[in-house]
Amino acid sequence: MNLENTLPLADAKELRPLNPADHRSVRRPVGGMLGTWVRTQRGKWLGLVLPVTILSVWELVTRFGLVKPLFVPAPEAVGAAFYDMLAHEGLLGDFWTSASVVAQGFLIGATGGLLVGFAAGLSKTVEQVLGSVLDSIRQVPALAWFPLIALWVGIGTPAKIVIIAKTVFFPVFLNTLQGIRAVPREYIEVGQVFNYSKASLLRRIILPAASPSIFVGLRYGAGLAWAFIIAAEMLGGRYGLGYLLTRSQELLLTDQLFVVIIVIGLVGFSVDVVFRVAERHVLRWKKGFEG
Repeated sequence: MNLENTLPLADAKELRPLNPADHRSVRRPVGGMLGTWVRTQRGKWLGLVLPVTILSVWELVTRFGLVKPLFVPAPEAVGAAFYDMLAHEGLLGDFWTSASVVAQGFLIGATGGLLVGFAAGLSKTVEQVLGSVLDSIRQVPALAWFPLIALWVGIGTPAKIVIIAKTVFFPVFLNTLQGIRAVPREYIEVGQVFNYSKASLLRRIILPAASPSIFVGLRYGAGLAWAFIIAAEMLGGRYGLGYLLTRSQELLLTDQLFVVIIVIGLVGFSVDVVFRVAERHVLRWKKGFEG
């Protein structure tokens, strides 16, 4: 039975599917748009609540003299120390010294981790050959290698680059290996049905599916690299942010100590933000739970 023939014309028209073009004329309720805007703005500003709270408590504690300035200097004293270190004590030069070592070590370690991770992930034989040796080396902390590396190449920049490279290598290697091994077998079978070559299979299926895990390794490695350069510079050398930390501690320059700690934290945060933005851009096709 034709349903339209049994109803009045007006009712029959109501049964017809809505023209997609008509959706353009449907306006969202003002209340819904306002609620969406409020939620978006709240997400942007919510991250400032805790830093502002900490800064306010810090200011109040120092203003009312609840803690001696030797232990916790006032925010304005830290700001003055930052300007003095930047203008007269070469803070920028020490920062670039540390950043240069981190960049070189990260590049070497990440490149090695990606190459070895892909080789082991794509070949069970390579994983079996390298697995036991790499696992044994991984168990030894990076700083435990410092005395031996210092004996071989000294305590200068090359030793720090080696330490950073070793630190970065293993997170990148393990996450790359795990990312490749976590690719569903069904994806590979689909590629084989379409007669993909090994290169096409790697480029179109394996690499995109493993990318989230690879980015986790790169982000984690970058954070470790920045943390370990500070530790390495505190152990040896007379340049870099780690050296400034040690010097400030020895001379009881607490305001400069706070400056260096804040700079280290802000730089580490900025590096992580860069990787998060890159990850969001590269993996923009991936939709996951956002909480």
